Amino acid sequence: MSERLDRMDVFRILRNTIRSKYVNQRTFAERMGCTPQYVSDVMNGRRDIPAAFLKACGVRQITYFTREDVIDA
Repeated sequence: MSERLDRMDVFRILRNTIRSKYVNQRTFAERMGCTPQYVSDVMNGRRDIPAAFLKACGVRQITYFTREDVIDA
């Protein structure tokens, strides 16, 4: 079974991937076909993390719902 990650885990994995495989955000941006500013915006939470970035670091996004008990007020 896959490990469940939160948003901060994904940022950490993405940051580590950029450092280890691409050296810096500028090189990563060139490889991803976007601007360094776009990468910066993603890394600072101003934009959603695109699927291509997730794929580059081996992360897959799955959206799920849970049901909680309803307490009558």
